[in-house]
Amino acid sequence: MNTHINERINTKNEKAVKGNKGRELIDAPAKELLNMRRLPAMLDPGQTAALIGYAEHDIPVLVRAGLLKPLGNPPANSEKHFATVQVMELAGEIAQLSEMRNVVYEHWRIKNANKTAARRARNGQH
Repeated sequence: MNTHINERINTKNEKAVKGNKGRELIDAPAKELLNMRRLPAMLDPGQTAALIGYAEHDIPVLVRAGLLKPLGNPPANSEKHFATVQVMELAGEIAQLSEMRNVVYEHWRIKNANKTAARRARNGQH
C-alpha cells in the first residue's frame, strides 16, 4: 500500500469536509441543535437559521419580507425568537422555501448593486 498517496488523499478529504481557512462547514451550536432529540419550543435567530439552512444574517431579511414571524411583539432592536413548529412547517413547504430563497437572492443582489454603484461614484466612473 502506498502510504504517501493515502496521506495526500486524507488531506484532500479533510479539506473537502472543512470550509475555507480550516473552518468546519457547520458550527458547534448548530450541530448541537440539529442533533437534539427534541427541539426547544422557541428558537433564536441562529438556531432558526441552522434549522432552515440559512445564514444568521439572512433571518432579518426574511422577517422584513414577512416570511418569518417572530413570537410576540418584540421591539425593533431586540433579539427575535421564533416558534419551532412554524419554522418546521416553513421548511417542509417547497413553495415557501423557494420564495424565501428568492427574497434573500434579491436582497443581496440589490445590496451588492448599491455597493458597486457607490464605489463607481467615489471613483468618478459612470
